[in-house]
Amino acid sequence: MKKLFQLGLMILVLLFVFSNDTYAQKSKKKKSATDEYFDESGSLKTKLWYGGGFTLGYSGGTFENFFQIGISPMVGYKITDKFSAGPRVSFIYTNYRVQYGGDVLTANPISWDAGVFARYKIIPVIFAQVEYQFQNAVEGFTVVNGNELVSVRRQRNNFLAGLGYSSSGGSLFGYEILLLYNTTLPSNVLESPFVIRIGFTYNF
Repeated sequence: MKKLFQLGLMILVLLFVFSNDTYAQKSKKKKSATDEYFDESGSLKTKLWYGGGFTLGYSGGTFENFFQIGISPMVGYKITDKFSAGPRVSFIYTNYRVQYGGDVLTANPISWDAGVFARYKIIPVIFAQVEYQFQNAVEGFTVVNGNELVSVRRQRNNFLAGLGYSSSGGSLFGYEILLLYNTTLPSNVLESPFVIRIGFTYNF
């Protein structure tokens, strides 16, 4: 997971440096096809958009409490004005405390997923999205060795598809609401196949 995060960060840094360098090296000579692609009206910087959301949750009871916080950044590349694609990752930190016998047991696992998406603007405020996602998530907790609380994890490949609403409508900043359906969810789990995401975008 650490290597995946470092690789993603390195790619973002390289893209940023490359776009700035391209802009600075413009000359007055006749532009080639490559120059025209990276000019002021269609530079790599203008073809990238950024988005993401946050997770925050808490629940508590007499014998247990549960706290979650997470982040899910994404970067899209505008292949055309309407069609874009890119990577998306998500990290969720969980703090779970439970009273067990005379002790209070604690676990602090991290759930994560990583994947790629493609998005198409049907109209300026409505878009369709498909996404492949590899998920490594916590689905429960168990006690081992009498007093050690450990998380029970699952690994799964997900393919999601759905529709979203974007408030940006051509402006730089906006928020979005996305409803996805997990087409590969196993039939023997209680989890809902519907996924609702609310987040923010820049330059979408």
